Amino acid sequence: MRYRPLLAILLALCLGVFAFRAEAAKAPLTYDQIRNTGKAAICPSVSDNARGRIEVPTGGSLKLTDVCFQPVQIEVEEEKRNGEKEFIKAKNIMISAATLGPIKAEVTAKEGGLEFKVVDGITFQPTTGQLPRRELVPFLFSVKDLVATAQGSVIDPSTDFEGEFLVPGYRTSSFLDSRGRGSSTGYDTAVGLQAAKEDFAANRKVDEISRGKMSLRIARVDSSTGEIAGSFVSIQPSSTEQGALEPRTVRVQGLFYARLAQES
Repeated sequence: MRYRPLLAILLALCLGVFAFRAEAAKAPLTYDQIRNTGKAAICPSVSDNARGRIEVPTGGSLKLTDVCFQPVQIEVEEEKRNGEKEFIKAKNIMISAATLGPIKAEVTAKEGGLEFKVVDGITFQPTTGQLPRRELVPFLFSVKDLVATAQGSVIDPSTDFEGEFLVPGYRTSSFLDSRGRGSSTGYDTAVGLQAAKEDFAANRKVDEISRGKMSLRIARVDSSTGEIAGSFVSIQPSSTEQGALEPRTVRVQGLFYARLAQES
């Protein structure tokens, strides 16, 4: 009997320690905890049991923050000997630097469905895929200016967005090749070929601007925290080295995450 107060005190201390550790585990990681671990390339996750729904007000919009696109698999389209085309799995040699985010986006309820629009943030990253025969395929993994639509008026595990996005050039306009050519430097064609530059397209450096398509599938929605998670599949062209190469079709599959922004 006389030991019960002591046991109660010890139990309270243990519970306090466990609660403190649990709160510490939920706290954001510091730079030292992330550096050189690869955790920066991993999107947050939502519980598999989250099957809620988030309503979008008619004529209104919801602001999303911490939007994240994490590539998991990269495939490059190749033509077989019989002329048929298929996607070949490529190794992402820049896996720790390919994740896009944080990104800000908006979901607007319009007539006929929902519109998902990327507004701001880190929306593209240079990435390189390596094919089994060691060939490197550079491309700019992008969701820049993504505008996708879906049917319905709520965001739930059955919501599927589809739309297009912009793919900027893998090289900037001020990039110079080994011969000093660049698209915005005043010297975009090698000396001696200006008169026949239309016949030597690879000799002339141009800005790369193309478009890609994305399918975004929502799989988990936590209405209590405002978190959304799912997967995506995007198809976009690879880099042409400012017009020197033929673009390849690249398919990227990965994970998606977003969270409702807190109203200030």
